[in-house]
Amino acid sequence: MPKQINVTVSTVDSDLDFAIQPNTLGKNLFDQICHTIGVKEVWYFGLQYTDNKGVTSWLRMNKKVKDQNLQKQYPWRFKFKVKLYPEDVAFHIIQDVTLRLFYLEMKELVISDEVYCPPETSVLLASYCCQEKFGDFDPEIYHTSLLEIDGLLPMRVIQQHRLTHSQWEEKIVDCWLEHKDQLREEAMLSFLKIAQDLDMYGVNYFEIYNRKGSKLWLGIDALGINIYHFNDKLAPQIGFPWSEINNISYSDKRFTIQTANKSPDFVFLTAKSRINKTILDLCIRNHELYIARRQPESPEVQQMKMQQIAERRERNDERMRLKKEREARIAAEHNQRVLEQKLMVIEQEQQASKKALMIYQAKSNELERKIHESEEQFRRLKSQRENVEREMVQMETQLSAHIEEKQELREQYQSKEAFALKTAMEVEQMQLKAEKLRQEYDSLQKKYSEEMLSRSMTGSIASENSDPLEDTCSDGQDFITDIEGNRSEENRDMETTRDTLLHKKLKDMEKDLMLEKNFSAMTDADHHYLSIVQQGEDKYKTLKKIRKGNTRQRVEDYEQMTSYRTAAEAEREAVS
Repeated sequence: MPKQINVTVSTVDSDLDFAIQPNTLGKNLFDQICHTIGVKEVWYFGLQYTDNKGVTSWLRMNKKVKDQNLQKQYPWRFKFKVKLYPEDVAFHIIQDVTLRLFYLEMKELVISDEVYCPPETSVLLASYCCQEKFGDFDPEIYHTSLLEIDGLLPMRVIQQHRLTHSQWEEKIVDCWLEHKDQLREEAMLSFLKIAQDLDMYGVNYFEIYNRKGSKLWLGIDALGINIYHFNDKLAPQIGFPWSEINNISYSDKRFTIQTANKSPDFVFLTAKSRINKTILDLCIRNHELYIARRQPESPEVQQMKMQQIAERRERNDERMRLKKEREARIAAEHNQRVLEQKLMVIEQEQQASKKALMIYQAKSNELERKIHESEEQFRRLKSQRENVEREMVQMETQLSAHIEEKQELREQYQSKEAFALKTAMEVEQMQLKAEKLRQEYDSLQKKYSEEMLSRSMTGSIASENSDPLEDTCSDGQDFITDIEGNRSEENRDMETTRDTLLHKKLKDMEKDLMLEKNFSAMTDADHHYLSIVQQGEDKYKTLKKIRKGNTRQRVEDYEQMTSYRTAAEAEREAVS
């Protein structure tokens, strides 16, 4: 074995490489990783690995790393994962880095379908993922087909409904819009507050057998130990809270749990003796946290909470400052757009005025030209009339001298007189036409003057009313059991039922999705979940129900359990 051993540790978003000594304890490696990541709430996490027999195990803190049945290949590989879950993320998770690690791991478990999540809740959780990643919804950015639906929803949910990508996107965005102004940390916390109410949240499942030989699931979580039928991981049938358990021990594949009220021991067999250490370790650690949460907080936890409160207050102040700046910027941009629109209107009015002026000038020039032509024609006709009159005088003189030509001259005179009368009438008509054109020109000039005066008055009023500056083997452990009365988790409400509007929204979405559901694609878990809903149960109501009665009766019920829930059992549950 080399003097230094290379180790690769995978977190939810990166891989970390370390070099350790052969005598390094598990705790030394774990502390080094926590220091590197910045985690102080170390009690929630552990290092998971696959041993040389292919069994998934947790690295033990008090043993050397090399002595824990690791595979004979280098570098040794571990996963930094959540090992223990809090009862309530809102009260028990302190650090933002812890919150983020929980969020990323739980998100992966939901999307991969390792933790069952109903369709409408999957859409709600996906909307919190969008808020955490992108911030507030912006229709100019997230307009179409930008969201990766496959990375937001379980594939089971997508395949069971006849919805297109855009239809899924619309449902997610509809919920996303409700999260406006939420910070990333708030979105992650909201995600976890919904996720912690899922039936499989925080449960470690182990295959076990009762004395009858029935294959069952043992579920270990923050609240106690539950027993499940082997074909249903959602609905536990029997439960034992940590406050009822006195001692847990194992020998080879046999596990024995002693209860607090001297009832018969709760005994089960495991499929592999190697997992017994993992079961015992999870029981001990969960029980320790269960007790700690019901006792006064340690000075270390109090200090961490005070520091976190101060950081969140500072972050909230910063958010309010940024929000005010954003609102001021939006108001300024709005005012600028209003002013630009007003300026555009004024420019358009000026352009229209210039165009009208050009039309008026063209008409005026045309009228002046016609008046000038009329005057010239009038002078020409007047000159012709004067010539005709002179000729008439000459003809009259000649008429008196030449009687013989009188008749001829009279005819010429009559002809000239008729022409003179016609000319006079044309002159009079031209005078009338010129007068009419002059009146039309005067009317046009008056109308143009009145319109320009009106526009100037409107512009001055608008400028007075607008203000450009305005803003809008064997082992065992004895347990402490002096907390019998504190089982508040049994009276807890689901997060989605506390919020009336959210509850209604999820119910409406559930009805809509039912219309598009492909029932032939439903899994066993879907059927089990529908059965739970039809019975009016939820995670906490079920928990209270399976803990009813004395411990002796529950142990006896456990011994009679079968691997699979029969139709008769399901019918009895529905009727009850």
